[in-house]
Amino acid sequence: MRRLRLYRQEVGDQFGELLRQTYDDVLQEPLPGRLLDLLERLERDATSLLQEARPSEISEAAREALMSLARRRSAVD
Repeated sequence: MRRLRLYRQEVGDQFGELLRQTYDDVLQEPLPGRLLDLLERLERDATSLLQEARPSEISEAAREALMSLARRRSAVD
């Protein structure tokens, strides 16, 4: 029984390492152009919405989400 437990642990460790390597590889890939275009459009729309909306027309949660999107986009640039 102990051998089976050690074997499962070893297989689990190898599987976890493979998942981490795969995730790291995916993070290194550039974003597709279509996705970058979509993010830029969302940023423009979010900025316009924030500038045009009256405070009573937009909830605090929505305002924070839009500001977060704009901050993330600025950090990427």
